Amino acid sequence: MAMTCQECVDKLQPYLDRELSDGERQAVEYHLTSCGHCADSFRFEAGVLSVVGRCGRSTAAPEDFKARIRVVVQTAIVQRD
Repeated sequence: MAMTCQECVDKLQPYLDRELSDGERQAVEYHLTSCGHCADSFRFEAGVLSVVGRCGRSTAAPEDFKARIRVVVQTAIVQRD
């Protein structure tokens, strides 16, 4: 069954984060080769990820901010389990 544009767009972030199964990845890649609109969305999302990645390497967050983020993440993990 062919992937819809909405399904493809919904999977772009997991695709970029390499979180998809092999079958899902192949379905996204096939759709991107046949749909210019989704390919444009992919290029935009990949560009944003690239910019964020570059900024993250050159900008250091204050230690108190990092500590607050750790607490939020650890709390979310405990609450989830």
